[in-house]
Amino acid sequence: MIVNSGPVRIDERPCAQADHALSGKRAVGRPRRLTLDAIVDAACKVGIEQLEMNTVAQQLNTGVATLYGYVRGRDHLLELVAERMASRAIPDNYGGTWQEVLRGHAALCFAMFNSKPEMIGNLIGGEKTDREVAYATNIIAMLEKRGLSREQALDLYVETNQAVIGAAVMLVRRKILANAGVDEDGNVIALPPGLGDYRPTLERLVRDYEARAAEA
Repeated sequence: MIVNSGPVRIDERPCAQADHALSGKRAVGRPRRLTLDAIVDAACKVGIEQLEMNTVAQQLNTGVATLYGYVRGRDHLLELVAERMASRAIPDNYGGTWQEVLRGHAALCFAMFNSKPEMIGNLIGGEKTDREVAYATNIIAMLEKRGLSREQALDLYVETNQAVIGAAVMLVRRKILANAGVDEDGNVIALPPGLGDYRPTLERLVRDYEARAAEA
């Protein structure tokens, strides 16, 4: 379940260098070996679920402050990673279990929806793209490779997508309600802590399938 968000273009020139280029000045103290593409590569290796600026900095053997010369912050980097992973053939690096495949797939899709909420609407009116079909086929093949039947893999893929889409919609609503602050009677709106979080539903789904497998 990856919605076509258009061709992905990663500018090799870091944010700070772009600003200096516009002003005619040369960036000072920027390591030449480090590029935005290299940062995104390192972030992909770290993985979406564990993605933090300090973790990526450690992967690159550089400081966190250096990364901010290339990306605006974690959310910006998360968006770049999600677009990179959605636009290219996804390597089978999720580990040895189907649970890890599902969690990685869910984290990727949720990151895309979180960074670009308009993609939720595209699911309703948009047509399937070759890239989306290829991505789904790839994930299902990974699940089958780990011992699931085709029927189980399809069911898990669909149910995971439903959990992620539902959570993404509720996350948008949560942001709207949080900005509103109070209800019509002037009472402060208390939002459930799990609103907009797909992970509790996903973990219940995983436990349910684990229990079925144990019974079988």
